[in-house]
Amino acid sequence: MLKDNKNCRKIRVLQGHIDAQEFHHQHLALNLPLLVKGYANQWRATQCWGTEYFRQKMGQSQVVTKEFKPGGEIVMGKMPLNEYMDSVDDFEYRTANGDSRRIRPAYWHDVPIFELFPELIADAEPFQADLLPRFYQRDWHRYVQFFMSSAESVTKLHFDTLRTHNVFFQIKGTKEWVLYPPEDMYRCGRNSWRWFDIDPDNPDVDSYPEYALAQPIRVRVEPGDMLYIPPGTLHHVKSLDTCISFNIDFHTPESVMDSFRYIRKGMPKKVVYYNLVSALGVIAGLPSRWVFPFYKSYLNFVS
Repeated sequence: MLKDNKNCRKIRVLQGHIDAQEFHHQHLALNLPLLVKGYANQWRATQCWGTEYFRQKMGQSQVVTKEFKPGGEIVMGKMPLNEYMDSVDDFEYRTANGDSRRIRPAYWHDVPIFELFPELIADAEPFQADLLPRFYQRDWHRYVQFFMSSAESVTKLHFDTLRTHNVFFQIKGTKEWVLYPPEDMYRCGRNSWRWFDIDPDNPDVDSYPEYALAQPIRVRVEPGDMLYIPPGTLHHVKSLDTCISFNIDFHTPESVMDSFRYIRKGMPKKVVYYNLVSALGVIAGLPSRWVFPFYKSYLNFVS
């Protein structure tokens, strides 16, 4: 078990594999986080993905980037893929050599990678689709969001906007996560629908004295690891080196119904829309091929 301080909660840690039935009963149903070390070690993605591999596979594609500015502003950008890969390699080289002139690249963030480059799907096989609810299993790859970042990249404290379950797969590099249970929301300086002011590495306890009662967990997620975080879990994520990863946000009937309780607690109308679309699949039973066209824009949604 990994822990942070005297108020910490614990996270279950397994090695290599988890049975789907066990995952559903002991984690999804109970909203308990989980770390599975080495889960994806056998995937070709874990062995091959990197700047050179992406140059070969993706050619002259465009990369849409995000910069997370102080105060919560998110600045979008676009650049050629090869140029972005060069910037990542240059930053890594300058960092290794102690060069203060380095410029940290923006975050290649929330990308539907397997929709854009379906030839990469085979790199994440065999994929254990039965970890997901039935609605997502056949087309799991369509719901993937991809992330690439350099060392020192940070996503500030937030929860996933649809209040979905989240399975996260670390492919390259190491990320440090700080997790907080949903009940800590009001102890962490909430400033908008899903963003918070508290920096777990330097918390302003004078401005937020109730933070002293918060229950963080620090988790290092390394290449090949799978992390599951339940709906509403606050998380702060920092890349310790060049990182590549992807995740799947998904609903169960219980989580999507619970999400509608937050309509009166600041949930944006667009988020309500995506949750209604999700309910058509996980509750009404409409097939993914009918539902996904209405959900697809979520994969690039900025909130």
